[in-house]
Amino acid sequence: MNREQYAEMLRTISEVHKAGGDIHKCIREYREKYKYVYIYNDSIFKMLFGNPNNMRMTASFLNAILKLDGGDCIDNLTFVNPAVDGAFVKTTTSDIVAENKRLERIVLEVQHVEDETYSDRLVFYTAKHTIASKPRGDSYWLRDLNLISLQMFNGFPNSKNYRHSIRLKNQDNEEFFKKQTVTLVEIPKFLKGDYASDESLLAQWLRVIDGLNNETPVAVPEESMLALLQKKAELSIFTEEFLVSEAMAMSDRQYEMYVEKKHARKEGLEEGRAEGRAEGRAEGRAEGRAEGLTEGATAKARDMAKKMLQKNKPIEEIIEFTELSETEVLSIKASLT
Repeated sequence: MNREQYAEMLRTISEVHKAGGDIHKCIREYREKYKYVYIYNDSIFKMLFGNPNNMRMTASFLNAILKLDGGDCIDNLTFVNPAVDGAFVKTTTSDIVAENKRLERIVLEVQHVEDETYSDRLVFYTAKHTIASKPRGDSYWLRDLNLISLQMFNGFPNSKNYRHSIRLKNQDNEEFFKKQTVTLVEIPKFLKGDYASDESLLAQWLRVIDGLNNETPVAVPEESMLALLQKKAELSIFTEEFLVSEAMAMSDRQYEMYVEKKHARKEGLEEGRAEGRAEGRAEGRAEGRAEGLTEGATAKARDMAKKMLQKNKPIEEIIEFTELSETEVLSIKASLT
């Protein structure tokens, strides 16, 4: 199922549960309708790729993203606590954090919403994980760090590449420091672009994941890691307890945004149409709809931010949920004190 369908399933489960309805029947109906979960959902992604039982599958996926082969391949991973404490003020929690046998750290992030501070956050995460992975002692020697961002927006819209490897370089494009690498994978660019001839392992992974998200699984070699993902992503494998917990906790960020945006869109359209009719001009209707959509969505987003602040949610999480700027969120926070 895709992102919206997964969000709709959680909404329905939540409503049935709150009403004291038949949860077993509700989930069974979704299992009959859909075979696969939405892979890029935060909790689903962590269960699939952050599970020690799936270590070999995760290693294969990381090798594809980082273009590692031969002796450089990751063949063993240890998953570590994804939360990094409040050094440099903020505490951060990445989606997946693992170390290879050389204790080099790999951080994997899935980002759905483009934010004006996202590049700042990636640099900040890089700094925090560099410190967190540093061996104790007086030496300044650092271990390698690979921070990967799978993102649903384009970081380099003018580039034909959908994968970008970023390191510190000088003005002559000579690498200054090779131990910190940020890798961006622009998923929409790959899916919508002309990459049919791309048979790289990363392209294969992205096609397989997209096929599962759209209920159209692609053919893959039996016993391969790609085939394992297709098996592990079946909706029937995820327990009712997990799905109910997800629905009630609203752990999927899209769930809250889906509901709030849906309401804001409806209210904005109604306000815009009313204003447009009062003015009696097509121009007024267009302006009214635009203003209504904007005002409605902003009001809902600010209200959501206020509630999340009252629950002591991290600022960066609130920004991603609401799509408000950091300045707006801090302003709301100040008004609560």
